[in-house]
Amino acid sequence: MSDADARPIAEFAAIYDAIYGDRDDAAFWRVIAASVAESGPILELGCGTGRVLLPLARAGFEITGLDLSAAMLERCRAALRSEPPKVRDRVRLVAADMTSFELGRRYATITCPFGGFQQLRTVDEQLACLARCRAHLLPQGRLVLDLPNPDPAPSGYARDEASDGEATAQLVDWTDGRRIRWWMTVTGYDHAHQCSECTVTYEIVDADGATRRLSETLVLRYIFRYELEHLLVRAGFRVVALYGDYDGSAFGDGSPAMIAVAQPTED
Repeated sequence: MSDADARPIAEFAAIYDAIYGDRDDAAFWRVIAASVAESGPILELGCGTGRVLLPLARAGFEITGLDLSAAMLERCRAALRSEPPKVRDRVRLVAADMTSFELGRRYATITCPFGGFQQLRTVDEQLACLARCRAHLLPQGRLVLDLPNPDPAPSGYARDEASDGEATAQLVDWTDGRRIRWWMTVTGYDHAHQCSECTVTYEIVDADGATRRLSETLVLRYIFRYELEHLLVRAGFRVVALYGDYDGSAFGDGSPAMIAVAQPTED
């Protein structure tokens, strides 16, 4: 990859931090990490820039972060360099695919926050990931998958027509007086594969008012509650808890999230 190709990818990683850095799930992941009966290290799949990983390392947890994006991992490494040595020593970062990783150790907790499991678009990919998770978990360890609760209504994820995402654009502060105006436009839904395609547009507004736009296209697989439970059973897990939000409330009809906690079954 040339330097010119790498620049926008690195910028996407910085934009991600600006937009999602203050999500309200940090306390939830600390509770999850602290509540595992079999103490031991944590593995985070799709760790990105360290939004979840770094607070856990600061809280005293040993954690491995795995991601396929070199730009995301480099931003995480840059953030780690400003941490105290004892925090840095608790973190290991690995560039790998979540469907085929081999890390040579087992973990007390494996997490996949913020819909990362949706990046896997086929059942084969999903089962491959779950098999790798099972192989890397301690016998009483736990796997935690954080997914959205899909809305099958025409106004939800499965709409057939493009949405006017710009009408609901959000504005966030960035660095050097800049701001980011961003929105998501759903461009299509593949009913046969339960995949939604959307374009995320980022309009960078400089301090002098000049603007420029970057965009990226995402294809995400949507998973329903019992589909997820069947996947986990096929992969040798049993569901021990199902939360509907980061406050630990039980999963229900109106829940915004679907957070499954699973343990390996006995061989």
